[in-house]
Amino acid sequence: MLKYLQQVWTQAGERRGDRAARSLKHAADLMDVGLDILVERAVGYDARLELLAQVLEAAARTSMEDKIQALGQILADGLRSDSHLDEARLLASMVNDLEAPHVVVLKLIAKQPVPPESMWSNPGGPRGWERTHVALALPDYDSFLDGVLAALVRHGALRTLGDGTWDGMANIDAHGITTLGIRCLQLFGHEPTEGSSVPDGPTEPEN
Repeated sequence: MLKYLQQVWTQAGERRGDRAARSLKHAADLMDVGLDILVERAVGYDARLELLAQVLEAAARTSMEDKIQALGQILADGLRSDSHLDEARLLASMVNDLEAPHVVVLKLIAKQPVPPESMWSNPGGPRGWERTHVALALPDYDSFLDGVLAALVRHGALRTLGDGTWDGMANIDAHGITTLGIRCLQLFGHEPTEGSSVPDGPTEPEN
């Protein structure tokens, strides 16, 4: 039994190392520098070193090739300019927590900021995508959708658009994509469509 466990751990370690290396190489290619120059730049400053550690750890743990490439892009952006380091570390933390379902939900809401009229429960329509709308559009995600939406809101990729009420019905939060959410999609290789937009915030009631 111990022999088989050692084989599994060895293979897992090799694959994780390969993923981290691919992310690092992608960053070096984007910066048009060798790996030695990239690593030298990263270890010369604590914040850059932390970004490098974040990216390598996240890349090692994922099997998503898009995510590996996205992390390489984040590393390259952060190392190009210290003014982008804080944003890069925020993006690395977010991308680390995202898996394929999160990206699918982001794409859905970015493509069509308001759900199709066939899903509306009232004539005025919702302000954004409520949980029930997303579940109707992605029925296979229903059992874990709450966790997906919560993670996207926590990282600032989605924001709630306030509570919508109609005829005394219970308030339900609607979701809209943020600028950070659109940036996340770009990192995963999905350019915003013509209909993509960041929804306006709530308007003040007129006196």
